Amino acid sequence: MLDIKHTICPSCSVGCGLNIVSKDGTVVGSYPYKRHPINEGKNCLNGRNSILQFDNQIEEPSIVKNGELEGSDCETVLNIVKDQLASIDKNELAIICSGNSTNEELDKIKEFADGFGCEKIGFYGYNFPNFSADVASYDDIASANTILAIGDIYRENPLLARRIVLSKENGAKLINLDDVEKSITSLNADEFIQFEGHLDDKIDALKSELDENSIIIANKVCCKDDFVSLESLAEGTGAKLLPVFNAPNMKGAMNRMDSWDAEEVKNIIDDSKVLIVVKDNPLEYLSKDDIKGKGFIVNISNEDNAFAKISDVILPGKSWAEKTGTFTNCEGVEQCFDISAEIENDNLSEVEIFDELA
Repeated sequence: MLDIKHTICPSCSVGCGLNIVSKDGTVVGSYPYKRHPINEGKNCLNGRNSILQFDNQIEEPSIVKNGELEGSDCETVLNIVKDQLASIDKNELAIICSGNSTNEELDKIKEFADGFGCEKIGFYGYNFPNFSADVASYDDIASANTILAIGDIYRENPLLARRIVLSKENGAKLINLDDVEKSITSLNADEFIQFEGHLDDKIDALKSELDENSIIIANKVCCKDDFVSLESLAEGTGAKLLPVFNAPNMKGAMNRMDSWDAEEVKNIIDDSKVLIVVKDNPLEYLSKDDIKGKGFIVNISNEDNAFAKISDVILPGKSWAEKTGTFTNCEGVEQCFDISAEIENDNLSEVEIFDELA
């Protein structure tokens, strides 16, 4: 029998509604949540493909030996991790989180870190730094006269791009900045500016294009200084700023802990003896030499990927479809969701894992 339940799409931080279709505990499909106010009954290819993660995943706690996963059980793996934690002091533990965990899970991990005395807790922020300024809303896109898009919004965040299209139909001008020669967004822009390296040399030329009726949307920055430049551009022109992240709850993570760039993560790993990585793949931004052999790696993720092969132990945790909790989208709206797929397994949730380790 088919079961259909609502959830929040995990493919980016826009926060679209998604329906998960499952049958006898197996996810078999998805379709748009028709009444969701953000995507209004549409889902992009990224959202539809979010269920592909169920095709290749780690289903049981494992011990990794010579790059091969040997199936185990939660109690055994948890005891191994507890022994490792008991052998180090508070300065030798690092915890790398991600925007793929719920706010409630991030709170629990932070509580565990505080109890252990671990100060090295944060997440890879794809060069977006922590910031406290107010961000623009999606409604601000509709009322903008000029839209400055940094990165390929049309490809990476199509449901947000849909709002840009509607704004353009009402007369808005779209300017696109990117470090590639051509993209879907650049082909649809009224003006395309290609840059190399940093944004600094392009910012001054844009000041005359923007005012209080403008919005800056960025899903890509090359370094933290670039984001600071965009903040300065927004402040100096009165334009609104909307950073868009590639993980569903990166804004929630940013509200709770430090956002690190790749070099900061590398240094954290170098200075630690035990590394707990929660729903992240550091090989997306670091090399294998930056990670392998630097310390004991506890991988809390059900993704069967290259990082799993260089970890020491794996606790799969639960997928987003097996969770209840909240994600904070990029405009700062906190959205609740319930379990959308009743998948039969003995895996612990991230909250349960850190309760056991405390």
